[in-house]
Amino acid sequence: MYGLKVPQIQEFQTVLAKSLIDYQNDHSLIPPRIVTTTPYATHLFMASTGETVGMKALTGSKQGFTGVTTILDKEVGFPTGILNAATLTAFRTALCTSLALVKTLPIGSVGPFKETLICVGVGAQGKWHTRLALILYPQRFDNVVFINRSVDKAEAIASEFQLEFPSIKFQAAKTGSKDLKSYFEKASCIFTCIPSTEPTILKDYVVNNSVEKVFVGAIGSYKPQMIEIEGELLKASLSSDTKILVDSIGHCLEEAGEFIQNDIGASSLIEISELYMDSEKGREQLAKMAASKVVISKIVGLCIMDVSVGAHVIEKAKEQNIGVVLDEF
Repeated sequence: MYGLKVPQIQEFQTVLAKSLIDYQNDHSLIPPRIVTTTPYATHLFMASTGETVGMKALTGSKQGFTGVTTILDKEVGFPTGILNAATLTAFRTALCTSLALVKTLPIGSVGPFKETLICVGVGAQGKWHTRLALILYPQRFDNVVFINRSVDKAEAIASEFQLEFPSIKFQAAKTGSKDLKSYFEKASCIFTCIPSTEPTILKDYVVNNSVEKVFVGAIGSYKPQMIEIEGELLKASLSSDTKILVDSIGHCLEEAGEFIQNDIGASSLIEISELYMDSEKGREQLAKMAASKVVISKIVGLCIMDVSVGAHVIEKAKEQNIGVVLDEF
């Protein structure tokens, strides 16, 4: 999936947006997931049906979660492809955030822009969020800051990206450092991609910075005790009558600590799929987003995202003769 250009990303975005609309229209497309724990690890099994059928199976241990996503023929059930779940999860999550991002900062907006992109976290999620944004907005950002608990890892990622995008300045900073606020002065795009129990993005970093509009995309925290965005920032965003963008209202209210800890309910959330439907609710949200200083997105992840994007990855791999083909036996 490296070497993607804007038209290819937009093609993937179309596939993902359609699957989110399908899910919004029929929640039964994602059956309840199965979670089982053994003395060695925790195992998760998540299925998705509909236009594309598949299963994501993960095992979580001290080394993290690993597994596979299997795409099935929807008529006879024969496996049509198997993908590394970790890589696919990072890509599809960043892609989902980008669906919210391009509605907040439209591609092709008139500049000149000399803005900063900030990414908290340097894992696969952070890399894909940053890479997609830089490809979609080749002229918008002249500075990228990677923030991480280990500044050495942030410096390594900054160096890696410097080779890929030589015209942009890349910096590294340590989570919790005293001068962290200064990096946010010109930040118009902020990603936070770490499982944190303390807010990483504070109201003071964002609401009074020098740019006209700020997009904040959070994907790292996925349990009620976790939180990435400070409650005061969430409330400041909601005070402009702009709802928070989510992949699933139901799943976010069960899993996202940002909402659970700050008593934020369904009336304050809107699913990203609404922005891609010709609906009054979606049009109203887009108008309010255009007038707001801060737009926030929170993604917890849905199996239908893995399966729909994974099927498209396999389709593109076949076209380019990439991957290992196993004959039916």
